[in-house]
Amino acid sequence: MAEPLRVLELLVSTDPGGGPAHVLDLAARLPRDEFDFTVAGPEGAYAGRLRDSCGAFVNIAADRLSLGSFVAVRRLIGERRIELVHSHGKGAGLYGRLAARRAGIPSIHTFHGIHYARYPVGLRGLYLALERRLAAIGTAVVHVSESQAREAAALHLAPAGRTHVIVNGVDVAGLTAKAESREAARAALGLADGELGIGIVARLDPIKAIDVLLEAFARVARARSRARLIVIGGGPEAGRLHALARSLGIDSRVRFTGAVPDAARLLGGLDLYVSASRREGLSLAVLEAMALGLPVVATRVAGHLDAVSDGVTGRLVPPDQPGTLGDALESLLGEPAAARRALGEAGRRRVEQRFGVERMAAETAALYRAVARFPEGKSSASGV
Repeated sequence: MAEPLRVLELLVSTDPGGGPAHVLDLAARLPRDEFDFTVAGPEGAYAGRLRDSCGAFVNIAADRLSLGSFVAVRRLIGERRIELVHSHGKGAGLYGRLAARRAGIPSIHTFHGIHYARYPVGLRGLYLALERRLAAIGTAVVHVSESQAREAAALHLAPAGRTHVIVNGVDVAGLTAKAESREAARAALGLADGELGIGIVARLDPIKAIDVLLEAFARVARARSRARLIVIGGGPEAGRLHALARSLGIDSRVRFTGAVPDAARLLGGLDLYVSASRREGLSLAVLEAMALGLPVVATRVAGHLDAVSDGVTGRLVPPDQPGTLGDALESLLGEPAAARRALGEAGRRRVEQRFGVERMAAETAALYRAVARFPEGKSSASGV
Protein backbone atom coordinates (compact mmCIF):
# COMPACT_ATOMS: atom_id res chain seq x y z
CA MET A 1 0.00 0.00 0.00
CA ALA A 2 1.35 3.45 -0.96
CA GLU A 3 2.37 5.85 1.79
CA PRO A 4 0.13 8.89 2.36
CA LEU A 5 0.95 12.05 0.41
CA ARG A 6 2.78 14.38 2.82
CA VAL A 7 1.11 17.80 2.57
CA LEU A 8 2.22 21.05 4.22
CA GLU A 9 -0.67 23.46 4.88
CA LEU A 10 1.06 26.84 5.33
CA LEU A 11 -1.05 29.62 6.88
CA VAL A 12 -0.48 33.35 7.20
CA SER A 13 -2.68 33.36 10.33
CA THR A 14 -4.10 30.85 12.78
CA ASP A 15 -6.64 33.29 14.21
CA PRO A 16 -10.32 32.77 13.28
CA GLY A 17 -10.73 33.24 9.54
CA GLY A 18 -11.10 31.58 6.18
CA GLY A 19 -7.68 29.94 5.88
CA PRO A 20 -7.59 28.15 9.27
CA ALA A 21 -11.25 27.10 8.95
CA HIS A 22 -10.53 25.75 5.47
CA VAL A 23 -7.60 23.66 6.73
CA LEU A 24 -9.62 22.32 9.67
CA ASP A 25 -12.36 21.23 7.27
CA LEU A 26 -9.83 19.49 5.02
CA ALA A 27 -8.16 17.72 7.94
CA ALA A 28 -11.52 16.46 9.17
CA ARG A 29 -12.64 15.11 5.80
CA LEU A 30 -9.67 13.98 3.70
CA PRO A 31 -8.70 10.31 4.25
CA ARG A 32 -5.68 9.97 6.54
CA ASP A 33 -4.54 6.84 4.77
CA GLU A 34 -4.05 8.98 1.67
CA PHE A 35 -2.99 12.38 3.05
CA ASP A 36 -0.60 13.17 5.92
CA PHE A 37 -0.93 16.79 7.07
CA THR A 38 1.59 19.12 8.64
CA VAL A 39 0.29 22.62 9.43
CA ALA A 40 2.55 25.64 9.91
CA GLY A 41 1.88 29.29 10.64
CA PRO A 42 2.08 31.87 13.41
CA GLU A 43 0.77 30.81 16.83
CA GLY A 44 -2.83 32.05 17.16
CA ALA A 45 -6.24 31.20 18.59
CA TYR A 46 -6.76 28.22 16.26
CA ALA A 47 -3.25 26.77 16.65
CA GLY A 48 -4.34 24.27 19.30
CA ARG A 49 -7.29 23.09 17.22
CA LEU A 50 -5.07 22.72 14.17
CA ARG A 51 -2.52 20.76 16.21
CA ASP A 52 -5.24 18.44 17.53
CA SER A 53 -6.89 17.93 14.14
CA CYS A 54 -3.79 17.51 12.01
CA GLY A 55 -1.36 15.97 14.46
CA ALA A 56 1.52 18.30 13.63
CA PHE A 57 1.68 22.08 13.97
CA VAL A 58 4.86 24.15 13.59
CA ASN A 59 5.07 27.79 14.63
CA ILE A 60 6.44 29.76 11.65
CA ALA A 61 5.96 33.53 11.30
CA ALA A 62 4.52 33.46 7.78
CA ASP A 63 2.77 36.78 8.46
CA ARG A 64 5.90 38.91 8.17
CA LEU A 65 8.70 39.48 5.68
CA SER A 66 11.70 37.59 7.01
CA LEU A 67 14.51 35.49 5.58
CA GLY A 68 14.22 33.41 8.75
CA SER A 69 10.64 32.46 7.91
CA PHE A 70 11.64 31.31 4.44
CA VAL A 71 14.51 29.26 5.87
CA ALA A 72 12.13 27.73 8.43
CA VAL A 73 9.73 26.64 5.67
CA ARG A 74 12.61 25.17 3.64
CA ARG A 75 13.87 23.28 6.69
CA LEU A 76 10.39 21.96 7.52
CA ILE A 77 9.90 20.67 3.98
CA GLY A 78 13.15 18.73 4.26
CA GLU A 79 12.61 17.43 7.80
CA ARG A 80 9.04 16.25 7.16
CA ARG A 81 9.80 15.07 3.60
CA ILE A 82 6.91 17.19 2.33
CA GLU A 83 5.66 16.31 -1.15
CA LEU A 84 3.10 19.11 -1.69
CA VAL A 85 2.79 22.63 -0.26
CA HIS A 86 -0.65 24.27 -0.01
CA SER A 87 -0.43 27.92 1.08
CA HIS A 88 -3.13 30.31 2.33
CA GLY A 89 -2.54 34.07 2.56
CA LYS A 90 0.05 36.49 1.17
CA GLY A 91 3.13 35.69 3.26
CA ALA A 92 2.41 31.97 3.24
CA GLY A 93 1.99 32.13 -0.53
CA LEU A 94 5.37 33.80 -0.92
CA TYR A 95 7.34 31.43 1.32
CA GLY A 96 5.42 28.30 0.32
CA ARG A 97 5.78 28.68 -3.44
CA LEU A 98 9.41 29.76 -3.34
CA ALA A 99 10.38 26.98 -0.95
CA ALA A 100 8.46 24.35 -2.96
CA ARG A 101 10.18 25.55 -6.12
CA ARG A 102 13.60 25.19 -4.46
CA ALA A 103 12.69 21.72 -3.19
CA GLY A 104 11.39 20.59 -6.59
CA ILE A 105 7.89 19.73 -5.31
CA PRO A 106 4.45 21.00 -6.44
CA SER A 107 2.68 23.89 -4.76
CA ILE A 108 -0.90 25.12 -4.59
CA HIS A 109 -1.90 28.59 -3.43
CA THR A 110 -5.48 29.47 -2.42
CA PHE A 111 -6.63 33.08 -2.58
CA HIS A 112 -9.15 33.67 0.22
CA GLY A 113 -9.80 37.14 -1.21
CA ILE A 114 -7.62 39.49 -3.27
CA HIS A 115 -6.78 42.36 -0.93
CA TYR A 116 -4.60 45.14 -2.30
CA ALA A 117 -6.87 48.13 -3.01
CA ARG A 118 -5.90 50.01 0.18
CA TYR A 119 -2.16 49.79 -0.55
CA PRO A 120 -0.42 52.97 -1.78
CA VAL A 121 -0.52 53.17 -5.59
CA GLY A 122 3.13 52.18 -6.09
CA LEU A 123 2.87 49.27 -3.67
CA ARG A 124 -0.22 47.95 -5.45
CA GLY A 125 1.74 47.54 -8.64
CA LEU A 126 4.61 45.79 -6.86
CA TYR A 127 2.23 43.44 -5.05
CA LEU A 128 0.38 42.46 -8.23
CA ALA A 129 3.65 41.96 -10.12
CA LEU A 130 4.90 39.66 -7.34
CA GLU A 131 1.65 37.68 -7.26
CA ARG A 132 1.77 37.23 -11.05
CA ARG A 133 5.30 35.90 -10.83
CA LEU A 134 4.42 33.54 -7.96
CA ALA A 135 1.34 32.32 -9.85
CA ALA A 136 3.59 31.50 -12.80
CA ILE A 137 6.04 29.41 -10.75
CA GLY A 138 3.44 27.59 -8.65
CA THR A 139 1.75 24.41 -9.82
CA ALA A 140 -1.82 25.56 -9.25
CA VAL A 141 -3.82 28.57 -8.08
CA VAL A 142 -7.20 28.10 -6.39
CA HIS A 143 -9.96 30.70 -6.15
CA VAL A 144 -12.77 30.18 -3.65
CA SER A 145 -15.56 31.65 -5.78
CA GLU A 146 -16.38 32.15 -9.45
CA SER A 147 -16.58 35.92 -9.01
CA GLN A 148 -13.13 36.02 -7.39
CA ALA A 149 -11.75 33.99 -10.29
CA ARG A 150 -13.16 36.54 -12.74
CA GLU A 151 -11.59 39.36 -10.72
CA ALA A 152 -8.28 37.49 -10.68
CA ALA A 153 -8.36 36.90 -14.44
CA ALA A 154 -8.75 40.64 -15.02
CA LEU A 155 -5.66 41.19 -12.84
CA HIS A 156 -3.70 38.40 -14.61
CA LEU A 157 -3.69 36.30 -11.43
CA ALA A 158 -5.33 33.29 -13.09
CA PRO A 159 -2.69 31.62 -15.28
CA ALA A 160 -4.20 29.44 -18.01
CA GLY A 161 -4.11 25.75 -17.24
CA ARG A 162 -3.07 26.30 -13.63
CA THR A 163 -6.18 27.99 -12.22
CA HIS A 164 -8.96 26.14 -10.43
CA VAL A 165 -12.17 27.26 -8.77
CA ILE A 166 -13.00 25.30 -5.62
CA VAL A 167 -15.96 27.07 -4.07
CA ASN A 168 -15.92 27.45 -0.28
CA GLY A 169 -18.31 25.24 1.65
CA VAL A 170 -19.78 24.88 5.13
CA ASP A 171 -21.19 21.96 7.11
CA VAL A 172 -24.91 22.75 7.31
CA ALA A 173 -25.79 19.70 9.43
CA GLY A 174 -22.89 20.34 11.82
CA LEU A 175 -23.77 24.02 12.22
CA THR A 176 -27.40 23.16 12.91
CA ALA A 177 -26.46 20.54 15.49
CA LYS A 178 -24.18 22.96 17.38
CA ALA A 179 -26.53 25.97 17.25
CA GLU A 180 -27.85 27.30 20.55
CA SER A 181 -31.58 27.71 20.96
CA ARG A 182 -32.82 31.14 19.92
CA GLU A 183 -33.52 32.04 23.55
CA ALA A 184 -30.07 30.97 24.76
CA ALA A 185 -28.33 32.68 21.84
CA ARG A 186 -30.19 35.95 22.43
CA ALA A 187 -29.31 35.85 26.11
CA ALA A 188 -25.63 35.29 25.26
CA LEU A 189 -25.71 38.20 22.81
CA GLY A 190 -27.41 40.51 25.32
CA LEU A 191 -30.62 40.90 23.29
CA ALA A 192 -33.77 41.64 25.28
CA ASP A 193 -37.31 40.61 24.35
CA GLY A 194 -38.59 42.63 21.42
CA GLU A 195 -35.17 43.86 20.31
CA LEU A 196 -34.14 43.30 16.69
CA GLY A 197 -30.62 41.94 16.37
CA ILE A 198 -28.40 42.77 13.40
CA GLY A 199 -25.10 40.90 13.57
CA ILE A 200 -21.73 40.33 11.95
CA VAL A 201 -18.87 37.95 12.68
CA ALA A 202 -15.61 39.40 11.36
CA ARG A 203 -12.06 40.35 12.16
CA LEU A 204 -12.02 44.07 12.99
CA ASP A 205 -9.88 45.00 10.00
CA PRO A 206 -10.31 47.88 7.50
CA ILE A 207 -11.20 45.47 4.68
CA LYS A 208 -14.37 44.46 6.60
CA ALA A 209 -15.59 48.10 6.62
CA ILE A 210 -17.11 47.95 10.10
CA ASP A 211 -16.81 51.75 10.14
CA VAL A 212 -19.23 51.92 7.21
CA LEU A 213 -21.54 49.50 9.01
CA LEU A 214 -21.56 51.69 12.13
CA GLU A 215 -22.46 54.74 10.06
CA ALA A 216 -25.23 52.75 8.37
CA PHE A 217 -26.53 51.50 11.71
CA ALA A 218 -26.65 55.06 13.07
CA ARG A 219 -29.33 55.71 10.44
CA VAL A 220 -31.17 52.52 11.36
CA ALA A 221 -31.02 53.37 15.08
CA ARG A 222 -32.79 56.69 14.48
CA ALA A 223 -35.68 54.93 12.73
CA ARG A 224 -35.84 51.71 14.80
CA SER A 225 -35.60 52.22 18.53
CA ARG A 226 -35.48 48.46 19.18
CA ALA A 227 -32.66 47.74 16.73
CA ARG A 228 -29.33 46.54 18.12
CA LEU A 229 -26.03 45.83 16.36
CA ILE A 230 -23.87 42.90 17.54
CA VAL A 231 -20.25 42.91 16.32
CA ILE A 232 -18.52 39.59 17.03
CA GLY A 233 -14.74 39.49 16.57
CA GLY A 234 -11.52 41.18 17.54
CA GLY A 235 -8.75 42.87 15.63
CA PRO A 236 -6.59 45.97 15.16
CA GLU A 237 -9.52 48.32 14.48
CA ALA A 238 -11.26 47.67 17.81
CA GLY A 239 -10.23 50.91 19.54
CA ARG A 240 -11.07 53.12 16.57
CA LEU A 241 -14.44 51.44 16.07
CA HIS A 242 -15.41 51.81 19.73
CA ALA A 243 -14.56 55.51 19.48
CA LEU A 244 -16.57 55.86 16.26
CA ALA A 245 -19.63 54.26 17.87
CA ARG A 246 -19.37 56.79 20.73
CA SER A 247 -19.00 59.71 18.33
CA LEU A 248 -22.09 58.58 16.40
CA GLY A 249 -24.07 58.36 19.63
CA ILE A 250 -24.88 54.66 19.16
CA ASP A 251 -22.52 53.06 21.68
CA SER A 252 -25.46 52.04 23.89
CA ARG A 253 -27.05 50.30 20.88
CA VAL A 254 -23.92 48.45 19.69
CA ARG A 255 -22.32 45.51 21.44
CA PHE A 256 -18.72 44.56 20.64
CA THR A 257 -18.33 41.04 22.00
CA GLY A 258 -14.70 40.47 21.06
CA ALA A 259 -13.71 37.09 19.64
CA VAL A 260 -16.17 34.31 20.50
CA PRO A 261 -15.25 30.62 20.01
CA ASP A 262 -17.56 28.91 17.50
CA ALA A 263 -19.48 32.15 17.07
CA ALA A 264 -21.81 30.59 14.49
CA ARG A 265 -23.64 28.76 17.30
CA LEU A 266 -25.08 32.13 18.40
CA LEU A 267 -26.27 33.35 15.01
CA GLY A 268 -29.75 31.97 15.52
CA GLY A 269 -30.33 34.70 18.10
CA LEU A 270 -30.15 37.36 15.37
CA ASP A 271 -32.85 38.64 13.05
CA LEU A 272 -30.54 39.72 10.25
CA TYR A 273 -26.91 39.20 9.22
CA VAL A 274 -24.82 41.90 7.54
CA SER A 275 -21.46 42.12 5.80
CA ALA A 276 -20.13 45.52 4.69
CA SER A 277 -16.81 44.17 3.35
CA ARG A 278 -14.91 46.11 0.74
CA ARG A 279 -13.49 42.87 -0.69
CA GLU A 280 -14.05 39.16 -0.11
CA GLY A 281 -13.19 35.77 -1.55
CA LEU A 282 -16.26 33.92 -0.33
CA SER A 283 -17.11 34.65 3.29
CA LEU A 284 -17.58 31.55 5.42
CA ALA A 285 -19.41 33.68 8.00
CA VAL A 286 -21.98 34.73 5.40
CA LEU A 287 -22.45 31.09 4.33
CA GLU A 288 -22.83 30.05 7.98
CA ALA A 289 -25.46 32.72 8.60
CA MET A 290 -27.38 31.58 5.52
CA ALA A 291 -27.04 27.93 6.55
CA LEU A 292 -28.68 28.84 9.87
CA GLY A 293 -31.62 30.55 8.17
CA LEU A 294 -30.72 34.24 8.41
CA PRO A 295 -31.45 36.76 5.67
CA VAL A 296 -28.25 38.58 4.66
CA VAL A 297 -27.52 42.14 3.61
CA ALA A 298 -24.10 42.26 1.96
CA THR A 299 -22.01 44.42 -0.32
CA ARG A 300 -21.89 43.74 -4.03
CA VAL A 301 -18.31 42.40 -4.11
CA ALA A 302 -16.66 39.15 -5.20
CA GLY A 303 -17.83 36.21 -3.12
CA HIS A 304 -20.98 37.93 -1.88
CA LEU A 305 -22.17 37.90 -5.49
CA ASP A 306 -21.98 34.09 -5.48
CA ALA A 307 -23.60 33.58 -2.08
CA VAL A 308 -26.40 36.13 -1.78
CA SER A 309 -29.22 36.20 -4.34
CA ASP A 310 -30.54 39.75 -4.30
CA GLY A 311 -34.22 39.81 -3.35
CA VAL A 312 -34.28 36.03 -2.83
CA THR A 313 -31.98 35.39 0.14
CA GLY A 314 -31.35 38.99 1.18
CA ARG A 315 -30.07 42.23 -0.33
CA LEU A 316 -26.91 43.30 -2.16
CA VAL A 317 -25.74 46.93 -1.95
CA PRO A 318 -22.69 48.83 -3.26
CA PRO A 319 -19.65 48.91 -0.94
CA ASP A 320 -18.68 52.05 1.00
CA GLN A 321 -22.18 53.54 0.84
CA PRO A 322 -23.52 53.75 4.41
CA GLY A 323 -26.76 55.40 3.32
CA THR A 324 -27.67 52.62 0.91
CA LEU A 325 -26.59 49.94 3.41
CA GLY A 326 -28.64 51.57 6.17
CA ASP A 327 -31.70 51.78 3.91
CA ALA A 328 -31.43 48.06 3.09
CA LEU A 329 -31.11 47.11 6.76
CA GLU A 330 -33.99 49.34 7.80
CA SER A 331 -36.15 48.01 4.99
CA LEU A 332 -35.66 44.39 6.00
CA LEU A 333 -36.23 45.15 9.68
CA GLY A 334 -39.49 46.76 8.61
CA GLU A 335 -40.66 43.54 6.95
CA PRO A 336 -42.84 41.09 8.88
CA ALA A 337 -40.84 38.40 10.67
CA ALA A 338 -42.37 35.80 8.35
CA ALA A 339 -40.94 37.60 5.30
CA ARG A 340 -37.45 37.62 6.85
CA ARG A 341 -37.81 33.93 7.67
CA ALA A 342 -38.72 33.20 4.04
CA LEU A 343 -35.53 34.92 2.86
CA GLY A 344 -33.55 32.99 5.43
CA GLU A 345 -35.02 29.65 4.40
CA ALA A 346 -34.21 30.40 0.77
CA GLY A 347 -30.64 31.12 1.85
CA ARG A 348 -30.42 27.85 3.75
CA ARG A 349 -31.57 25.90 0.69
CA ARG A 350 -29.05 27.75 -1.49
CA VAL A 351 -26.17 26.79 0.82
CA GLU A 352 -27.31 23.17 1.00
CA GLN A 353 -27.47 22.97 -2.80
CA ARG A 354 -24.31 24.91 -3.76
CA PHE A 355 -21.96 25.39 -0.83
CA GLY A 356 -21.50 22.05 0.91
CA VAL A 357 -18.23 21.33 2.68
CA GLU A 358 -18.05 17.71 1.49
CA ARG A 359 -17.97 18.86 -2.13
CA MET A 360 -15.23 21.40 -1.32
CA ALA A 361 -13.12 18.73 0.40
CA ALA A 362 -13.60 16.21 -2.42
CA GLU A 363 -12.56 18.73 -5.07
CA THR A 364 -9.48 19.72 -3.06
CA ALA A 365 -8.49 16.06 -2.64
CA ALA A 366 -8.85 15.57 -6.41
CA LEU A 367 -6.56 18.55 -7.02
CA TYR A 368 -3.97 17.19 -4.56
CA ARG A 369 -3.96 13.87 -6.39
CA ALA A 370 -3.68 15.59 -9.76
CA VAL A 371 -0.76 17.88 -8.94
CA ALA A 372 1.08 15.05 -7.19
CA ARG A 373 0.78 13.02 -10.38
CA PHE A 374 1.32 15.92 -12.81
CA PRO A 375 3.51 18.42 -10.91
CA GLU A 376 3.78 20.79 -13.87
CA GLY A 377 0.08 21.56 -13.54
CA LYS A 378 -1.03 19.62 -16.63
CA SER A 379 -3.64 17.76 -14.65
CA SER A 380 -7.01 16.30 -15.44
CA ALA A 381 -8.66 18.36 -12.68
CA SER A 382 -11.17 20.94 -13.87
CA GLY A 383 -9.66 24.40 -14.12
CA VAL A 384 -10.19 27.88 -15.53
